[in-house]
Amino acid sequence: MRSQLFVAASLSVLAVAQTTIKVDVGPGGQFVYEPNNVEAKVGDTVSFNIVDPIHTVTQAASIGTPCVQSGFTNPDGATTFDVKVNNTDPIYIYCLPHCALGMVMIINPKNPGDVDSFATVAKGGTLPSAPSSTSSSTPAPSSVSSTSAGTPVPSSPAASTSAPPSGPASGASASTPVNSSPADTGSGAAPTNTDSSGSSIAPSIIGSIGSLILAALL
Repeated sequence: MRSQLFVAASLSVLAVAQTTIKVDVGPGGQFVYEPNNVEAKVGDTVSFNIVDPIHTVTQAASIGTPCVQSGFTNPDGATTFDVKVNNTDPIYIYCLPHCALGMVMIINPKNPGDVDSFATVAKGGTLPSAPSSTSSSTPAPSSVSSTSAGTPVPSSPAASTSAPPSGPASGASASTPVNSSPADTGSGAAPTNTDSSGSSIAPSIIGSIGSLILAALL
């Protein structure tokens, strides 16, 4: 008796835990499932109310392959069709004659925008590309210089300093020619020549010329 009561109580709990979720197919002449996505637990039943029998409840394999049957479909002319949920994996559903119009739905979608992506691909669009593994928000540092853009890099002293002119020693202008003649003494006298012995020859010559002139006058 106790075992029978336990079994009855267990069945009652299971009946309460399992839920039937209603979905209308083509309500008001629209090419839609209403709602077009539902969350269902294991053991729940999604019951489709096919308002117009021209529509179907057909399973596809994935978002990327809509309009291609890969599983169940309702019998022709059926007005209701139930799908029992055995796990929480996504179940992709579309209408056979109206898939290209975006008439799709998902049971247990992975992401909030999956049903929109499913409809986009069904209508001939493409799935959004996956983000790159390299972050696009962080630019790679320049391998040339770590100086930030817009900041001029000062030139090296060697590049900006002119090479000193060759020739005269420090203090002399490079454009000043060197006079090869004897330096001016600063007294105003003409330079005097000297013989190899270093003695002056100018006074003796002047004295001889003076004696000749004096003799001629006498």
